[in-house]
Amino acid sequence: MVGPSAFNYSLTTMSFTDRFIQGKPTLSFELFPPKNPLGWGTLYGTLSEISKLNPDYISVTYGAGGSTRTKTVDLVGRIQGELGIESMAHLTCVGHSREEIRALIDVLGETGIGHILALRGDPPKGNAAFKPHPEGFAHATELIAFIKGHLPLKIGCAYYPEKHVEAASLESDLGYLKLKQDNGADFGVSQLFFKNENFYRYRDKAAAMGIHIPLVVGLMPVSELHQLQRFKEMSGCEIPPELIAFLGEGDVAEKGIAWTIRQADDLLKNGVAGVHIYCLNKFPGAVQITRGLRELGHFPRPD
Repeated sequence: MVGPSAFNYSLTTMSFTDRFIQGKPTLSFELFPPKNPLGWGTLYGTLSEISKLNPDYISVTYGAGGSTRTKTVDLVGRIQGELGIESMAHLTCVGHSREEIRALIDVLGETGIGHILALRGDPPKGNAAFKPHPEGFAHATELIAFIKGHLPLKIGCAYYPEKHVEAASLESDLGYLKLKQDNGADFGVSQLFFKNENFYRYRDKAAAMGIHIPLVVGLMPVSELHQLQRFKEMSGCEIPPELIAFLGEGDVAEKGIAWTIRQADDLLKNGVAGVHIYCLNKFPGAVQITRGLRELGHFPRPD
């Protein structure tokens, strides 16, 4: 097993958000704190392989109801401090008071983490609807404003190219993204999607509304066909018929990676701010996607 103590890299001084300013797209990956020892062994192996890809940053998710709060803080600190890869911690409103969130932000600041992805969060397991803590926040917009007023951190926010499942319309959903920007969000990271035309439509509408923050796209390679229905139920994303046909022609996992490479290639050619891969703590797909994009001329190769 590869443990964190094996990592010894030095962090560069340039933040990944500087690449947005320079007009250079970012490459990043999302991981999550495992729930058992076996999962941690898998994660450390994945981190060892992903570190060789020289990503611009790695984000670490936050379990429902803050269930992995301590693990998230520890993990981002170790990735950045020991691996030398800039890290971004997810932070949600679920189950936390303002003072608990303030304390957590302070810990992240003391750890040297300069980036937070501020989210409302999903309801804890067993709850059908989101219920804010009586002394907390009901919306990500409020959380963003709170963080911005407390520490000079760079804040990412979520956006939904095909609208949030709870939004009345795409236009109303865009209004929330505008409010997130106005409250201090520095960039956005999207929910997964499979049809680039939907993102381009969203980006055009966002620009028309005065939304100018960089919009990073979140992509997930399909590894099994049954995932598609779950993705649709969870995020409301469109499953294009051409994707289903493409996945049905051979090994699903390999075809899913090929689709993601093709999707990311088109997005990068059309000026997307960055590509964020939801890799579910598994490295083979992340490695193949990165290599594929570099062969197409995207992202510099490690020295």
